[in-house]
Amino acid sequence: MNLPVELISNGKKIRAVSQDISPLGMFVRLSPPLPPGTVVQIVLSPNGQRHLISAQVTHALSEVEARMLGRFPGIGVVFRDPVRPSDEEFFEAVTRLLERHTPVKQAADLRILVADSQTRLLERLSTALGNAGFTVATATNGMEAIGSCLTKAPDVALIERDMPVVDGLHVLQEMGRHAHLASVPVMMMSENATDLARLQALQLGAADFIPKPFTVLEIILRARRWARASQRDTERVVLRGALSDVQLPTLLQMFEQDKKTGQLSVTRDQLVAWIDFVDGKIVRARSSEVEGDARAIVMKVLDWKHGYFELAGGANATPIAGSELQTSVTHLLLEHARLQDEASAVGE
Repeated sequence: MNLPVELISNGKKIRAVSQDISPLGMFVRLSPPLPPGTVVQIVLSPNGQRHLISAQVTHALSEVEARMLGRFPGIGVVFRDPVRPSDEEFFEAVTRLLERHTPVKQAADLRILVADSQTRLLERLSTALGNAGFTVATATNGMEAIGSCLTKAPDVALIERDMPVVDGLHVLQEMGRHAHLASVPVMMMSENATDLARLQALQLGAADFIPKPFTVLEIILRARRWARASQRDTERVVLRGALSDVQLPTLLQMFEQDKKTGQLSVTRDQLVAWIDFVDGKIVRARSSEVEGDARAIVMKVLDWKHGYFELAGGANATPIAGSELQTSVTHLLLEHARLQDEASAVGE
């Protein structure tokens, strides 16, 4: 519950915002935080009427500690026991606020995996997401996260990028290798919110990237949105990974043999190519920058040795008249190999 709060300490008024509130105390976003033991006056004005009570700072979260926990810096305060009529009025106002803002718990029909090495953050998110109607599984490292997903696939996952044993990026790659996990939306969270870190996560298949710190409400809203979207999605991702692990010719051969129908997206640096399959045959190829017809684009993309791929099953399932290549994937690969040999011979 985010409410305007006024703190009075040593005669100085400080305007802040609450993050959590209960009948016993509250957490107030404040930077720099006041030291533990500080006595303050807390003023709330939820309906325009001021309610005041004395409180004491019990703990403080510095900027560094807050980033580690995905929170904002601030202070936790405990209210003093009521001794005056105004104190009773303050508690009555807090009780009314809580009754008005406490959500009705929904049926736990959505499963989420939360993975982070910070146990305090796990506890905080697990409680909040559980109250919001999720069935929550937790993991403190990448191996636990992978094991939890393999045991029972979640509807959505929230994974820290930097974890012990194996990191969140490795978890993303491993999930992409399993057909029943490749379509699970993964929200990657990290203190490292640079463009490069975000791009790397998205290229490996992350559905969302959430910089720390964040609010619990933000996580709940995003998690529910992604989980619901994945349940409705008819074009589900069935495979994703890096070209350094699986080369493109191997993928195309596999799609032809398995008679796959779907769309293969391939990215390298700032380039993107889309190759559409119907029953294992290439029916269309497009690119963000590569010029030429479908055959020329496929030939060019086959030269890519590094990058990322993602196959969405069911996409573009209807063949387009005149768009199908007049040769099989096998013949395209043989032709590409011949062109490479000729280029090598000229180079020598």
